[in-house]
Amino acid sequence: MGCLRTYYPAVYQSSAPPMVFETNNSTTESGKYQSVDLTLSKGDYENESLQLLRGSYLIVNTQDYLNTNTRLFGYGGIYNITGVEKYDKNFAVSYPKEFNGSKSFLGAGGEFGLNLNFKIYSLKIGVGFTAGLSAELGDYYNFRKKATSQGLIKSEQGLVLFTLSGFPIIAYEISEKTVISSQVNIGFPGFISPSFVLNDDGSVYWLSWFPDFDDRNNGLGRRLSIGFMMDVNKFNLGF
Repeated sequence: MGCLRTYYPAVYQSSAPPMVFETNNSTTESGKYQSVDLTLSKGDYENESLQLLRGSYLIVNTQDYLNTNTRLFGYGGIYNITGVEKYDKNFAVSYPKEFNGSKSFLGAGGEFGLNLNFKIYSLKIGVGFTAGLSAELGDYYNFRKKATSQGLIKSEQGLVLFTLSGFPIIAYEISEKTVISSQVNIGFPGFISPSFVLNDDGSVYWLSWFPDFDDRNNGLGRRLSIGFMMDVNKFNLGF
């Protein structure tokens, strides 16, 4: 029968959202952003996959040597599960539908991020952390709870879960209106989340990609996340 599988909250399979630097940051700058990002990821076990869509509201405060991001977010998606086995009293194996197939999930939470920078002209180099708290419900949560109670899997974290990661970061101000940055988060969500960010006058584009070491021909990698943010102050959306 072997060792039991361990399943984590679905959001742990996503990439850690990157820090955002305000443009024209020679003095304190603040911005409010609305964002959306999509994650396509392999699951923890063979032939499993996850699709996650997340929406966020973000408050950014940027100074010469300090940058903070405060985020409220909600997300939903599908986790496709395969290969969860159940044995009867005669040790005959089956793959019950209630423990396999597509499981939906919904979640919401908040997160705070901070990084300290050394500034050399237009270049910033620093380190930081993000910490958050969220809750996750849905078919996937019910699957983890029920399958664990029947001894079919192990499940880490319950209804309420914590996120925590640390990262090095580098940012460069190309012009008063454009900042590029890159960071590598280590922790949860994502375990390892390298990301690249472009803030062009309040429109922010970001990408996170992690390679698939089991299949080097897989162009999407182990996990791909793409996101877009818009500064609601500059676009007069009234938030």
